Amino acid sequence: MKIRVLSRKSDLAIIQAREFSDYLQSKHPFVEIEFLTRSTSGDKDLKTPLSEMPTEGVFTNDLRDELINNKCDLIVHSWKDLPIEVGEKTKIAATLKRADKRDILFLKKNITLDSKKITILCSSPRRQYNLENFIENYLPQKFDEVCFENIRGNIPTRFKKFLEDPNSDGFIVAKAAIDRLLSNNYSEFNELKITLKKYINECLWSVLPLSINPCSPGQGALAIETRIKDNKLNEILNDINFSKDYSNVIQERNILKNYGGGCHQKIGVSYISHKLGLVVSKRGEDENGNHFESWDFIDPKDISFSSNTTDEIYPENLKNYKIFSRKQLNENVDDINNLQNKCIYVSRISSIPDKSKIQSNNVIWTSGLRTWKNLSERGIWVNGTSDGLGEDFDKDINSLTNNPWVKLTHSQSPESSIKNKIETYQLESIDFEIDIEKKKYFYWMSSSAFKASIDKYPKIIEKYHFCGPGNTYNEISKILGNDKNLFVELSYDSWKKKLLKA
Repeated sequence: MKIRVLSRKSDLAIIQAREFSDYLQSKHPFVEIEFLTRSTSGDKDLKTPLSEMPTEGVFTNDLRDELINNKCDLIVHSWKDLPIEVGEKTKIAATLKRADKRDILFLKKNITLDSKKITILCSSPRRQYNLENFIENYLPQKFDEVCFENIRGNIPTRFKKFLEDPNSDGFIVAKAAIDRLLSNNYSEFNELKITLKKYINECLWSVLPLSINPCSPGQGALAIETRIKDNKLNEILNDINFSKDYSNVIQERNILKNYGGGCHQKIGVSYISHKLGLVVSKRGEDENGNHFESWDFIDPKDISFSSNTTDEIYPENLKNYKIFSRKQLNENVDDINNLQNKCIYVSRISSIPDKSKIQSNNVIWTSGLRTWKNLSERGIWVNGTSDGLGEDFDKDINSLTNNPWVKLTHSQSPESSIKNKIETYQLESIDFEIDIEKKKYFYWMSSSAFKASIDKYPKIIEKYHFCGPGNTYNEISKILGNDKNLFVELSYDSWKKKLLKA
């Protein structure tokens, strides 16, 4: 069986078509592939910002005409390029395993630290809306003004423009595009990979968190479009479809559709599959100028809450959540200062002693946004975060670095996926009291706090427990013997709000 595979002419589009075809042939070796390419109206107009284009589908409609007219058998699209309504004669028959949904920020290493203004090249209203405050508050450099300028072209062209433009400081792009260009194994793109790595080495980089900057619906996913009546091909594609990723993209696109759709919208939506459930991030502004944002975990074993009072929850506020004091272990400062070319995982600000000086050739990854912000205030460049989803959640930075991982943590920390660790502080017990008679619901920031509490108040183990979906969940589940009464909530504030509103 011969299949004519059509894509756009860019390097990235060709790589995506090749990756799809390789996967298809790995499952159906009898298939023969013919590659076709075509430029679209969006490829030809490189001046107009995408948000100002008169129609949707500027990267897809011309290709669809070829499909409808039987000049190809399927199209490999970037799903985020597709208009909300695909049409009546074709359908999206499949998607492959989704690549990284996140955006990545590149900043010139030679940026003037005392500059009052930063200029970011970025053509997306969504990115501009979601990231202005982030850039002001989560970088070591502090700026009075964040400006965004439009940029068009393929990835290497945009990167080159950015580095050669003396008036630009930063550049934002979909990380999946960078990953595919760097990680493909096709020899004709070797020179491109060398050039792109050279560009990246001239920059600082940060993978931007989905909690603050949810993606364009479908970002990182490939959409395989076919004719509806091509039953035999559609049956083959259904066999290789990644149904969970497909479903997540459809959910994202449905939310965008409810707000009107289109790349002019300041809207990001991410459905993130987690082993314990589903994370949903939504942020943006609707056409009436109303801001909305949410960062929620959908737990498949969620429970229905009755109306609750503060007497029934612990802690009632974070000021009362004091089970340990933390003592810095300064004897290990030299070990931290001597770290070179490592990926350093930082679970909290106290993990880095005051006297330590982290070398700039290390990659810094934090457990959440609070630690990111605290480190930036200490002048430390942060490359990314687990976004509160746990140390085990895929960091997905292998295309950018192969540095080995080391974790900065406390001396009593349990075993985790990062085996190499440096003990930088120790927990010291302090006297604490919990009035457990009325308490029904407990939120735990660490498994150490849970262990200390049940040692003192064993009846707590019979209550309902909540925590983030990372190591804390894993350790508490082991102690409980199961996770029947253990639930995920992404933050204390959202947990408290949900319980008291029930």
